[in-house]
Amino acid sequence: MSYQVLAMDIDGTLRPFGSQTVPAAALAALQAVQRAGVRIVVATGRGRVSVPGGMLGRLRPDAWLCAAGAEVLGKDGRLLAAHRLTAEEMYALVDFFEDYDYPLRFQFSDGNYVYVGYAESLARHKAQHSGVRLFDGEDQNRHLQDMPYSAFGCLPQAAAAQFQKKYGYLGLRFLFHNGTDCDIMPAGVDKATSLAALLEGWGVPAAQCVAVGDSDNDAGMLQWAGLGVCVADGTPAARSAAARLCAPAAQAGVAGLCRELWPAAFVQA
Repeated sequence: MSYQVLAMDIDGTLRPFGSQTVPAAALAALQAVQRAGVRIVVATGRGRVSVPGGMLGRLRPDAWLCAAGAEVLGKDGRLLAAHRLTAEEMYALVDFFEDYDYPLRFQFSDGNYVYVGYAESLARHKAQHSGVRLFDGEDQNRHLQDMPYSAFGCLPQAAAAQFQKKYGYLGLRFLFHNGTDCDIMPAGVDKATSLAALLEGWGVPAAQCVAVGDSDNDAGMLQWAGLGVCVADGTPAARSAAARLCAPAAQAGVAGLCRELWPAAFVQA
């Protein structure tokens, strides 16, 4: 099979947690396959403005699926699609997270605004070297300009089930990265649906796409793609959705995958 598109997550897939940058070996491999004609798609839970300029080095993706698929941009940075939370969805999240004092932030077009637990969120991000800039949104008025793409919460998974008992009719989905951190997405919006729409516009079938990820918000696209690959230390949901595994981000697993799938891209002239 000759794969034409490579879509991949950043955090935990390209970037090892705790590192400020993507390993040079992974970036060099991605540039090599891109020069060979493979289209590169970054599919991340981050908003586009929350990907620091130096994190991906000189890599210039052919498209961006940001905010876990709610913000889709072309190579030139032009917004192609936007799926935003509704006021009802947002207010339900704020009410619940305030009641239990769980940290909650929203991804807007200009950045991440923490509506609940700003000090705790800031300390966590500094410790993780995420490179994500957080704004103090505890005055809770940023959404009066426009609505956010998605939310990010820190809560026990049992608490997410508790939210669903009260607000399940909204259809919000809690997609966990680990035991507590999760993207919160509206129904019908994720990396898989946005990737499918993007490739349809390009005229590329799912069978010719490789998707690589590590967490619950990647599971849909790993299952949808012609070849879904999960890094070895990914979440159970991501590993279950993938057809195979690759080495973790700390070992530049994506670099090895690129050499395996597109060996001609690495043949010296």
